[in-house]
Amino acid sequence: MAISSQLRKLSGSLRARLLVAIGAILAVGALVLSFAAWQYAATAARDAYDKLLVGGAIQIAENVYLQGGVVTLDPPAAAFSTLSAYDLVFYRVTDPRGVVVAGYDDLAANIPPAALRKGVRLSDGTFRGQKVRIAAVARKIDGAPGDGWAEIVLAQTLAAREALTWDLASKAIGIIAAMSVLALAATALCLRLVFSPLTRIEAEIARRKPDDLSPIAVTPPSEVRALVGAIDGFMQRLDERIKIMQRFIADATHQLRTPLAAIDAQAELLAADGEEPKALEALRERIADLGRLTNQLLDHAMVLHRAQAPRLAPTDINALAKSVLSQAVPLTLDREVSIGFVPCDADAVIEADAISLREALANLIHNALVHGARSSLTVIVEPSGAGLAICIRDDGPGIPPEAQARLVVPFQKGETSRGSGLGLAIASEVAQAHGGSLRFSGGDGDFSVLMELPAGDTGRPS
Repeated sequence: MAISSQLRKLSGSLRARLLVAIGAILAVGALVLSFAAWQYAATAARDAYDKLLVGGAIQIAENVYLQGGVVTLDPPAAAFSTLSAYDLVFYRVTDPRGVVVAGYDDLAANIPPAALRKGVRLSDGTFRGQKVRIAAVARKIDGAPGDGWAEIVLAQTLAAREALTWDLASKAIGIIAAMSVLALAATALCLRLVFSPLTRIEAEIARRKPDDLSPIAVTPPSEVRALVGAIDGFMQRLDERIKIMQRFIADATHQLRTPLAAIDAQAELLAADGEEPKALEALRERIADLGRLTNQLLDHAMVLHRAQAPRLAPTDINALAKSVLSQAVPLTLDREVSIGFVPCDADAVIEADAISLREALANLIHNALVHGARSSLTVIVEPSGAGLAICIRDDGPGIPPEAQARLVVPFQKGETSRGSGLGLAIASEVAQAHGGSLRFSGGDGDFSVLMELPAGDTGRPS
């Protein structure tokens, strides 16, 4: 069924959209966490090797001593061995006079001497084309010439730091990626469970017979209750439309059977009855009745269809009523009838369905000519409340008050009427589709049928 297919598409689409959205959020979160993990790994590696570098600088400072009036260094092998395991290590020792007594002459810390005397200072730099981390400190040597402060500078390349950073970051990023994949898989499983009510609704609709338009029995979750309610409402409207069409077919079949049988009987009389002119005239009347009935049945079906979704547009009721009157009155009548039209002086343009309104007016004018008017018929367009009223007034006997409500029901006829019983029903249904009503007033000699129409768009279904 179409509804089942739409539910399947909706369910799949929502699941895919949610998976894509959650996947995008997880991907962004993974990138942010990966960047944070990289920063943390870089900080951890820097701190670890900075401590080794500071320890090495302190050990070198502790091995600087005065011998024979000259500042001398006894290099600490253990410190150099630890620092040079993965990196190149450079150092320099300068005596209080500024003379380099050990290490590389061109290695400098670029840190003020006063700062070095307060403790080890760390900085970044470049030595011989390589990025290095530098630790510098000053040590007071008793008896040394000058001010007695010797300067120790120790530098290390960054290969070991970068290796440790990659190691820590890759492990953290691997864990983040695994958790993101697991989270996405768990989301997919949860979505499968969350959308299972839609799958059950789909299965119920797929199992139904074509004529089963009852409400869906599965209780939906609150998030899709409005959707299921809309589907139930659609099936209810579809069921009502099918019943209307079935009623129309049954009524049409029943109503057409009688005049057709009468035509058949009249045709047989043409051959057997000696008074052929009378039989022929009766046959012509039956044929005319059949034509009128067929047209009204089709008009009624059209009105029922358009009443469900009226095509409202600005319509000049004066022009419409005048046009219908000129076309609905035959050129010859079996009696003298005065025809009149009184337009509305005010603005007569309202939102209306011109096609169905034309059919309703044509039926009202025909009813007035055939069953009402003795010598006069007038169509009047006049203001009524917040809209307009189209009044068909004649000098006929009118409709008794007790029969008025009954005669707006399809196929309900007056006691002496030979009509189909559809004219007033069509007019009433058109008025109701526009948000108005059909009203009767007056009595014998001055009877009116008023179709009241609101000026606004109140007839459009919500």
